[in-house]
Amino acid sequence: MDNPGFFAILPASVRYDRRLKPAEKIFYAEITSLADKTGCCYASNAYFCPLYDTTERTVQRWVKHLQELGYVAVSYARDGAANRRYISPLVGSVPDVCAENHPDKNVGERHPVSAGDKNVAPTPTKMSPTPRQKCHPEQYKNNNTRENNTRAGARESVRDVLRESFPWNERLTEALLAFEESRAAGKHPLTVNAASLACNKLNQLADEAGVRDRYGYMAAVLEQSILRGWEGLFALKDDFVDTVPTQRPASTEDRPREIGPDTDILDFL
Repeated sequence: MDNPGFFAILPASVRYDRRLKPAEKIFYAEITSLADKTGCCYASNAYFCPLYDTTERTVQRWVKHLQELGYVAVSYARDGAANRRYISPLVGSVPDVCAENHPDKNVGERHPVSAGDKNVAPTPTKMSPTPRQKCHPEQYKNNNTRENNTRAGARESVRDVLRESFPWNERLTEALLAFEESRAAGKHPLTVNAASLACNKLNQLADEAGVRDRYGYMAAVLEQSILRGWEGLFALKDDFVDTVPTQRPASTEDRPREIGPDTDILDFL
């Protein structure tokens, strides 16, 4: 597989689609990077597995989900004795609401951006000023994505990552969400990438501490940072009571009744 382009495209329609998992959004961007030169990506599922530390079956589900939502087109062509899959990102396939309400007077008919031109920006000249030079400064203030919908959408994506990291431990998940709220109230809210790194850091701290109650220790690390107003995660400063996590007792509702030699069978009728 050829080296992917340096840049990747992640349009707003993909970024804020809550039907997509964070990994699927990043995967879409990877497809656009690989399709930069030819307009389509022909990498196999096995190519993506080591990149994202996942299985071929998971990659196949990602491709199918993106195809079902209309973000990619998948086709096959004969390549020797085998069929080669081609994935084409459908950049511009989702209508732009702002463009529909305010059509460009200089363009007679709108059309999707072709795959070969998606990374090419118009070259500004002295005769044709760039669109930014035509905008009033007040418009930038009102159209700041960090102050509007982007912040809400990005925060929801971060919370999705935190919920999916340790779904089997309720206390740790609640501590992660509380840590996200603490960061959101400060100057440096968590990003999706920072949320993943924070979860990796928790696992690292638990390994270094060598505790038996890993999830209890990780929750305590988060609570320590929240209590002290830290943005980072550090080993516990206070003593940690390390106990073996209690196992949930097995249900006895469906256990078969034991009948001894002296048991009256009429008691069970």
